[in-house]
Amino acid sequence: MTWWRELVRRTRARVAPFLAEALDLIRPAGRRAPEIVVVAGVVVSVLLGLVLVGAARNDAHIDAAQGAAVAEVLEGGSRPHVYVRFTTVEGAVLTPEKGVFYPRGLEPGQLVEVEYDRTDPELVRVAGRTWTEGLVPVLLGLLALWAVVGPSAWLLARARRRRREAALAAARWRNEVAASDEREDGEPEMAGAAPR
Repeated sequence: MTWWRELVRRTRARVAPFLAEALDLIRPAGRRAPEIVVVAGVVVSVLLGLVLVGAARNDAHIDAAQGAAVAEVLEGGSRPHVYVRFTTVEGAVLTPEKGVFYPRGLEPGQLVEVEYDRTDPELVRVAGRTWTEGLVPVLLGLLALWAVVGPSAWLLARARRRRREAALAAARWRNEVAASDEREDGEPEMAGAAPR
């Protein structure tokens, strides 16, 4: 077992400087933990909002030069990417690489009406569905996100405030002890008596 202890001791000696440097880097971020949590929540919220903006933008492109077709849902797609094959008005058979937008409820082999952008046939959506299909999931995601971020930031801020109050109390106590140690005669001071 001594070789095992020696291995652990050597590993600790090698890793300790890296851990100390990592802690030195993390410590300032730990002081700003509530703000970091809120900023992360805001960034994720903005990204979720941009998802809706992107979907609305794609819908606007499709609406500007809309073509309609009947598409077959293909095998091999997954939830975010359901692939379809359809024939455009011009006679071209297409399978968009990005898949079809708003694929909820589609099964392989199913025939479904789609709308596509004639200028960019890669933009294809299930007929009758728009960016509002994503509104409820995004709002639920935002609700869940802020249900976690809000209390977390509040708890972190509260813990930081308590640490600061404890540090101030300790500093006051040290100052009082140092002041009592600096008395000239070293005798305890009587209550209500003035120093000599």
